[in-house]
Amino acid sequence: MLDHEVPREALDSWGQSPIHFDALVSEDEQRFVFRKTLTLDDPGVAEQRATEHWPHHLPGDFTIGLTGQAAVIALHRLGLIKEGWRGHGVRIRDARWSAPVLLGETCYLSIEIVRARRLRGSVHARARFRMWKHDPEGAEIEVYHSDQEAMYFPGGQRVVAR
Repeated sequence: MLDHEVPREALDSWGQSPIHFDALVSEDEQRFVFRKTLTLDDPGVAEQRATEHWPHHLPGDFTIGLTGQAAVIALHRLGLIKEGWRGHGVRIRDARWSAPVLLGETCYLSIEIVRARRLRGSVHARARFRMWKHDPEGAEIEVYHSDQEAMYFPGGQRVVAR
């Protein structure tokens, strides 16, 4: 159980690329929750061709990237992988986008590790994700949810396609 937020700087060493969450704000044995405020500096946001009816927003590919970062951090904090391990998405079983996250909005991403197993020096995991934001009155608006599988391996290990 977290008694304080873990800021981006403390999370960064566990990722295979710079961590884009603002902080890990909650965790227990089953669920981790991250906070993210969308900025123009985030991957793919500034490059969007925004219009009056479709402003700058959280890109889908960046959303998938955030789920990967959340999984690496969660598995590390659970002791299932070590610093320097890398992840590779295997399957997105289900993914639904319900609402956009617009520039300047804060969203939250929760991850629950459903299953994790070791196989020949790697870890294979299935996770469920849920992303939400709050409306002006404070009510939750679901943004995204998914069920995904990935494999994780030590940083120097080569992935061989079969």
